[in-house]
Amino acid sequence: MAAIENTSGKRNIRIDFAPMVDLGFLLITFFIFTTSLLEPKAFGLHLPDAGDGTLSPLSSTITLTMHANGAVDYLEGNETNVLAKGTAFLYGKPSLREHLLEKRKRIIAQTGNDEQYTVVIKPTAQTNYKEVVDVLDEMTITGIKKYVLMDDKP
Repeated sequence: MAAIENTSGKRNIRIDFAPMVDLGFLLITFFIFTTSLLEPKAFGLHLPDAGDGTLSPLSSTITLTMHANGAVDYLEGNETNVLAKGTAFLYGKPSLREHLLEKRKRIIAQTGNDEQYTVVIKPTAQTNYKEVVDVLDEMTITGIKKYVLMDDKP
């Protein structure tokens, strides 16, 4: 508390700062507990409803097998009925994004819409986490609504 002392005609004022320091620590503590320093960043993952699932026509299905350094082998159709196959790259040419968009154009030309367009993503042991996230980002960027993330082993 503040105290006023009168000695020899001068007024000496002595202020006790202990309550102000206590208030400062209370405010610092309040702001530390109520402030979030870093918000977690995540993307939404849509999970299917329980049930048998839906079938996708072979002409509207593409399987992406991911390898190291952004290399992606694509297979249109399935192993027994191959419509097209090749290699595209996440970070180079030929671009995976361009191939996915070309596939969409062909599906729309055949069926009139892209509702059955399905991408099966199979990361391998050589694929790192960043590459998997980049492929999932490609699904969002290209507007692909149906994609499946599966293990590369049967």
